[in-house]
Order: sequence, then structure tokens, then C-alpha cells
Amino acid sequence: MAWKRKVEHKFEHISDFIFDNRIKVILFVLAIIIALASQMKHLTVDTTTEGFLHKTDPLRIQYDKFRDQFGRDEKVLIAIQSENIFTMEFLEKLNKLHKELENNVPYIEDVNSLINARNTRGTVDSLIVDDLFEELPKDAKALAFKKQLAMANPLFKDLLIDEAGTITTIVIDTLTYTSLGKDGKPLPKEEDEFSEDGDEFGQENGEDEFSDSANETSESMEKLYLTDWENVQIVNATNEIVKKYQADDFDILVSGTAVINAELKASMTSDMQKFIKLVLLVIAIFLALLFRRISGVILPLITVAFTIVSALSLMALFGAPITVVTQILPSFLLAVTIGASIHLLSIFYKEFNLNKDKKAALRYAMSHSGLAIVMTSLTTAAGLWSFSFSELAPVADLGKFASAGVVVGLLYTLVLLPAVLSLIKMKPKDIVMDGDVEKHTFMDKVLLKIAHISVTHPKKIIAITTVIILVSLSLASQLRFSHKPIVWFDENHPVRLATDIVDDKLKGSVTLEIIIDTQKENGLYEPEILNKIDSFSKDIMTIKSDKYFVGKTLSIVDIIKETNKALNENKKEFYVIPQDKNLIAQELLLFENSGSDDLEDFVDSRFSKARITVKLPYIDAMDYMVLLDVINKKIDEEFKGVAQVTVTGISNLLSRIMEAAITSSALSYILALTLITIMMLILIGNIKIGLISMIPNISPILMMTTIMVIFDMPLDMFTMLIGAIAIGLAVDDTVHFMHNFRRYELIHNDIDKAVRLTLLTTGRAMIVTTIVLSFGFFVFMGASMSNIFNFGLLTGIAIVIAVLADFFLVPAIMKVIVKNKRD
Repeated sequence: MAWKRKVEHKFEHISDFIFDNRIKVILFVLAIIIALASQMKHLTVDTTTEGFLHKTDPLRIQYDKFRDQFGRDEKVLIAIQSENIFTMEFLEKLNKLHKELENNVPYIEDVNSLINARNTRGTVDSLIVDDLFEELPKDAKALAFKKQLAMANPLFKDLLIDEAGTITTIVIDTLTYTSLGKDGKPLPKEEDEFSEDGDEFGQENGEDEFSDSANETSESMEKLYLTDWENVQIVNATNEIVKKYQADDFDILVSGTAVINAELKASMTSDMQKFIKLVLLVIAIFLALLFRRISGVILPLITVAFTIVSALSLMALFGAPITVVTQILPSFLLAVTIGASIHLLSIFYKEFNLNKDKKAALRYAMSHSGLAIVMTSLTTAAGLWSFSFSELAPVADLGKFASAGVVVGLLYTLVLLPAVLSLIKMKPKDIVMDGDVEKHTFMDKVLLKIAHISVTHPKKIIAITTVIILVSLSLASQLRFSHKPIVWFDENHPVRLATDIVDDKLKGSVTLEIIIDTQKENGLYEPEILNKIDSFSKDIMTIKSDKYFVGKTLSIVDIIKETNKALNENKKEFYVIPQDKNLIAQELLLFENSGSDDLEDFVDSRFSKARITVKLPYIDAMDYMVLLDVINKKIDEEFKGVAQVTVTGISNLLSRIMEAAITSSALSYILALTLITIMMLILIGNIKIGLISMIPNISPILMMTTIMVIFDMPLDMFTMLIGAIAIGLAVDDTVHFMHNFRRYELIHNDIDKAVRLTLLTTGRAMIVTTIVLSFGFFVFMGASMSNIFNFGLLTGIAIVIAVLADFFLVPAIMKVIVKNKRD
């Protein structure tokens, strides 16, 4: 093909230019790398749930508005177990723990427990709202009275205490906004405070905008929410304090979404460092075994190190944080970009040993492998770039910066690597000869045996592969979708155990937030709307299945009932909503004037919006999707035409994340397959052969589905990535094989010989790159989280299957197709 020969000649000219201007080229590349590396200091980390969604996602916008109005709903939840929580000793210890948390944990808004639980009561002429244990009881009689008040209060059940009185909670509310600026330094005092009274959750008349005051605030400065670093400081301080109080009769469990995020970050940071070290070690060992030269180890590692620095610098430059998804980027790039260096150096060293001329060897290596390296890098980048359209922000970032990293790595391989090779001194090695030909190594003998099998039994190989593909397709329908970050931790991980216990004994560890907007000032004084909130709250409490349930609801209705009861001699029959608008207004005014600020947690300042907090267990996002469908139907039944309702909160975000992951992964697969197929057609120059050559690249994905079904591995956010990544990586070997096969087939007009020569040249590098790549991903099996373990295992296996398909299936297909064509 004329265009290929022209391209190969271009690579020869590029090689000569780099050789003759090697110092200038090296200095130019280093200047670019240093300029990029200067941005690394701005790299951030984000493990928040909302961080999975783009800032422009409608649900994230709603969630941000919710936080602006009502504060952060991600909390630190401390559960304390004992045989009896209502003893003098237990309460004294609880009081000390409460006070120490309140005084020594940074970046917090409030600490709530039995100690400061709201105790509402009425006198002849006033309403009194104080703390249940404002003073600890001094005798058994006082203690019994306090216990009776606590156990009889419906608000405390499954929130502060369980039904048996053996477990109680301390809930830490964190600050909504960060106290740090973008530079990581503390904000000035006036910028570190935001109005609690501003109504920023939508605008009246249903318009989806901030209020005027909020607009002024947003114009003057960008609101920055509590950072990951601050969240970690909160959790670390909490853990240090609770350690001092841990005892057999005071068993403390620390949970909550804020804690889960902090643990994800800790595991992520630890794993990233471990992965990079292990992948470096694996690559160094195999490079040493392959090339037996110091330059063969050092130069590829320098190339990929610069690639990783450049990719992370680009992330910092464009404000993309390290997340639970993009944490794999450094070690991922380390594994996938090393292949280009291996292919180039394999040809260079062999030619250099043969002809003893470095410039000629470099020219030959660039001419022989340059186009294939470009195509393999572009196909890998295309497979990764397909993620950049994902509705999930971390997946989109992985697509953008991993593909950019591959392209940058390509440039370093074809520019920096040849320049350094030109500069360093090296001696050619003697070639072991067998007569007039180079002596075959053990690897060569294996490759020749594979070549013989593939061209001797092509129809059998194709038939066996067809059966495997059909079986895989039939099993693919049994794959299950899942997204449940808590199960990424080991079963005995403290946070996972704590979450399970809280879900079981206190009916939920996460929340769903529902905002009822009456769209008029003082709309919440209307008995009709309050009755509907009450009716809806009772209705959803009946929702229950073997996978989910509604544990508790909290709203303004609870405060009104509690106040009404207190003002009517604490009689149980008055724990109801008054049916008089004026009376409701009076009671709410009395509650506000009592000194309690609890009301602002459930209503806006204009009494037009009400918040309903729904306690739910930490379940799979797929189950949240089902549960939310049920809740949304009940919302329509109760509030349609009466009020505007917004559903938000962490559980709603988890549901949205799963939905986005499913739709985005389908788009990524289609896009990756389309782009890579087009590239294959261009490279091979034959539509029929090009299309058929894609079959070996799809087969590893199909076989992955079989493994996942057999071992019950879920199709989660990480395993969804495998398909497009595997296609991009698998096609690399196919490109190298087909590039050289077509060259030899056109020269010798002999399929068998073309296969043998291809495997004896390109096949060696294919084996080494497969070993390096697969082990580079198998390293992820050392992760502390199961999602990364599964990702590494399955991707590594897919790469091995891909090279086996290229060694056996591709030659078999070529034998049948090309032979039929000539017949």
C-alpha cells in the first residue's frame, strides 16, 4: 500500500532529524514537561458522592441548592452499644464523649445526642424547649423519669435510641462550606460565613433559580463546599477521640456517609502508592529479562514516568480531581504506555546488534514500527476517549486524561526516546547464530509451534471460538448491575460493620431528602398541606421489601405535633396537627421564641418550603432506583397539583449515579467499537478483512461476561470500564500483527510464511507487552477494595485472552479468508 510506504519513509526522516538534533529535542521536551509539572501542586482529591456527577447535572444542582438552604446531609454517625444505656455510669461517659467531640472536632456545625436531645414541655403560660439531659440525674428516681421521657418520645426512636434501649447515637453535623480558599489557605472571616436565612432552594412561582440574596452572594464569590481534606480531619479527630472511650460496655461504632467517604480516600491514597510501586517493579523485571540492558529498563520507565506526570498535571490544570475512579490513572498509564517503548526498542536493539549502526538501527525501528505504534496508541486512546462523554464526572475525567496521557506517551516514545537513544553510548551484542541464521530461542520455538497450529487447523480454531462466543452471549443476560460503595470494603472493615449494625438496629444510616414547596409565603401554616405531609410520611413508612425499607421520617409536622401536645398538658391525644391556621402560626412562633433553632432544619425563612428527611438503609443503588420509583408515585398521589416537590439527598444521588453509569457505558462501548473499527479498516486497507479482524478484539469482552456470571461479579462502575478499555488494549496486538502480516503476505505471497515471520518478529514484543500489561493490571488485585480487585483481575485476564486470540484466531481467520479470496 503506497500510503503506508510514504508514512514509513516519513518516520525515517523524523528519526534522522531527531538523531541529528538530539540535544535540542531533549531540552524542548523537558521544557514542556517542567512547565506541565508546575501545575501538579493544584491537584485535588474528591471522594464525595456528589462528585460522581457533573456540576451541570440537574440532580447535582438540586442537591447543591438543598445544601445551601438546609446544610450538608452527610454526617458522622456514632453508635454506642451497651446492655443498658440508661445507667448513671453510661450517661456520664456519654456526656463526656459528647462534650469532647463538641469541643475538639474541627469543621463541625453541631453535635446531637441524648445529652442535648430536644425536650419540649408546656407550662400554664409558656412553652419550654430545653435539653433532655441539661443536667445529669442525681438519683435513681430522676434517672427513671428521664428514661421514661426518652422512651416515650416518638422522635427519639430509631434516631437517638433503639426500641430496646441498648444502643444510642451521636450525630455530628459538619459545616456545609469550606473554611479554606482555592489555594488551601483559610478564608477571611467574612468569606467564611454564609447566611442561614437565605432561601436558595429554588425561587417562588416554581422558577429554578436562586433568590436575589443568593444571586448577590454567588456573584461576589463562588461558594466552596466542605473539602475532602476537611472531611478527613473531622473523621480522624472523631476516631482519635472515640478510641479513648471504647470499652466492652461502651462499644462504639463510627459510620455515616462522611466516614465512608473518608475511608474511601484513605484506601485510595494507600492503594495508589502501592500500585505505582508494584507496577514499576513488575515492568522493571520484565524489561530486564527482555532486553538485558540498563538502557532497556531505564529509558522506557523514564518515558512512562514523564507521561504520568504530564497526565496528572493536565488534570490539575483543568481542575479535575483524583477520585475513586481516576485513582487508577497513574498505574494504568504506567502499564498501557510501556508497550510502545517495548515494540520500538525490540526492533532497534535487534537491528543495532545486527548492523552495529545506531542511526541506521533507529531509522529502521522507526520505519518498521512507527506507524503501528501510532495506530495502537490511537486505538487505545480512542477506547479511553469514549468515556469522556460519560454522565459520570470521574469516568469522563478518566476518559479525557487517560486518552490524553496515551497520546502524550506516544509523543514521548517517538520523540524523546529516540533522542535519548541517540545520545547515550551503547555497544551492540553478539547474535547467537545457527549456521547462517539467528538461533531460535525457546520463545521463538513456542511461537513457531503456535504458527503451525493456527494455519494447520484454522477451521477447528474458528469453530471452537464460535462456540465459546455463543455461550458467552447466552450468559451475558445474567449479568447484574450494582453500585454499593460500602461493599467495596472487606466484610470485617469497621465502617462496613458499623453501617450494617446501624441499618439493622436504628433503621437506616443514609437519608433521602424531600422538599415540599408550597410556592407561597406562610404556605406551611395551612393545615391541608401539613396534613398531606403527615399522611405522606406515614404512608411511606409502610414501604418494605426484602431489600429495602423506610426507617423513619422527620419534618416540621413532628415539631408541630410535639408543640401542640406540650401546650395541652402533655396529653397524648394532642400529639396531632391543629386544624386552625392561626393556631399553627402561633405555636410555631412560640417554638421559635423558645430558644431552639431546630425549626430552621426543616423549613425556610418564609415558611414556604418544608423538608422531609427520610431515613433509609445503605443499599445497592439499583434497589434505590426501585425504591425511589415507589416513593415518587406516592409523591404524585399526595402532592400533585398541591405543591412542587423535589427529591434529593445522598440516596437519590446514588440512584442517579447507577442510572448514568448504565447509559454512559453503553454509549462508550458503541463509540469505542466504531472508532477502533474505522482505524483498523484504514490500517489494513481491506473492508472485509478489517471487519473480521475485529472479532478477536470483541471475544475477550464476551468471555469476561462468562467469568463474571460464574463468580457472581457485579457489573458496577469499574467493571463497566473494562469493555472499552479491553477493546482499546486488545486491538493493539491485532494492529501490530496485521500490520506486519500484511507486509509479509504481500512480499512472499504465502500465508503460512507470513504468519511465521510475523510471530517471530512482532510476536516476541506482543508476548512481552501482554505479560507487562496483564501483570500491570493484576497488581490491582492487591487493592484494599473489592471493586479495584475485580477490575484488575478481569482486565488482566482480558488482555491474556486477547493475545491468545491474536496468536491463534487471527492467523486462522486470515488462512481461511485470504485463501478463499484467491480461490
